[in-house]
Amino acid sequence: MRRPSFQFYPGDWQSNTNLRRCNHAEKGVWLDVMCLLHDSEEYGVLRWTLKEIAQAVGCRLVDLKALLTKGVLKGADVGASCEAFIYTPRSGRKNGDPVTLIAAQEGPVWYSSRMVRDEYVRTIRGESSRFGDGNDDASKGRQIKGNGEPPKGAPNPPFGDGSSTASASSPSGTTPVPDGTDAGASPAMPAGLDAKDAIFQVAVPWMVERGVPDKSARSLLGGAMKQFGDDGAWDLAQRLMRERPMEPAAWLAGAINKSMGKGASKHGNFSKQDYRAGVSEDGAF
Repeated sequence: MRRPSFQFYPGDWQSNTNLRRCNHAEKGVWLDVMCLLHDSEEYGVLRWTLKEIAQAVGCRLVDLKALLTKGVLKGADVGASCEAFIYTPRSGRKNGDPVTLIAAQEGPVWYSSRMVRDEYVRTIRGESSRFGDGNDDASKGRQIKGNGEPPKGAPNPPFGDGSSTASASSPSGTTPVPDGTDAGASPAMPAGLDAKDAIFQVAVPWMVERGVPDKSARSLLGGAMKQFGDDGAWDLAQRLMRERPMEPAAWLAGAINKSMGKGASKHGNFSKQDYRAGVSEDGAF
């Protein structure tokens, strides 16, 4: 069953350096290409020739070539070789093992690196859901590419990545793309992770997907860990993910302040902070 929608982050769209090089016509073409990539059986990937994509979108071939030149569209046409797309997950401040999401291969193959990466992260997070049986390739976190086999040399990745390029302008509330959980369930702690790792590999990405800047999510949850310990902070994070408030940062800040009692905390009163603005490089609000 194809998903009826995909998430769109206006802040990321406006700040992406490659897209800023494109004119309005090229950006419009890219939106149409994204729709094709979304509808593809191999999510985020098309194995058509560039000419066929141009015909499907109804644009000039030169517009697609401009997207390729400017690093928006990635891949290779017939007779050319496509370089491997390797993603390095990040947990806390540490990099995980690199994962090959698109193996090096001959064209035609075209893809959006953001869509392919987000699909991989979504699949890995779904592995911890109580709805997955863990026996299929998707639940094991292996990206299937074309011939039904996972890319050669792709290691079994760690759960989550603790990072995201999602912006504060992304929509709050429910996630339009299924992520393996329902509105009444919070992700379970993955096997092999302690509470601290689960906070940064599960709770932080969950908040970021719902519009909370990465630094703000880490600051809030880090404050909870200092106040309640790792286990207490994870319990609070699970409540957050289970209740799915429209404003996750405000909900979490309010819960921390309520648990600490009225008045300002040593973190400057969480509930009065504007977490949409993020935090500075030194961690100050």
